[in-house]
Amino acid sequence: MLGLMGCSTAAAREAKRDDGTGALGDGVLQRTLVAGTLIEATIDGSRAWRRNPLGETLTAIVNADVRTVGDWVVIPAGSSVGLRVANWKRPTITFTVLSVTVRRQLYPMRESVDMTPAPARQPNGGLVGVASGTRIRFVLSKGFTAARRSGGIP
Repeated sequence: MLGLMGCSTAAAREAKRDDGTGALGDGVLQRTLVAGTLIEATIDGSRAWRRNPLGETLTAIVNADVRTVGDWVVIPAGSSVGLRVANWKRPTITFTVLSVTVRRQLYPMRESVDMTPAPARQPNGGLVGVASGTRIRFVLSKGFTAARRSGGIP
């Protein structure tokens, strides 16, 4: 029993020394956002549809750095979020978050965003489904880990 406690204590000390650049899981825990993390982004470009937009894709840009409790930036501001229209029942549009691109690496996701956009007319007569600059929010349903930057910089 004493030997087992000694191993546990040594492992705990080792974990405290990990700065995210060495062994012990390569700092994965420091780079992991927990389920329930809120991500806010802004739609990049207006989209107008004359018929059901089901399956249409668009992009949003992350508004601010998304950080772990330990203050590590996992998803930097300016990262791209890929969206697909999953459902459209006027006036509500439901998007599926398909991916987030962090430091030029694409990570698949499957989150949902419901929104009721403010309709506006375009010069071509189409109804704008989503205006550029529209803010969206989604919550991670499970943890998310991005690869660390090369060189071990947190």
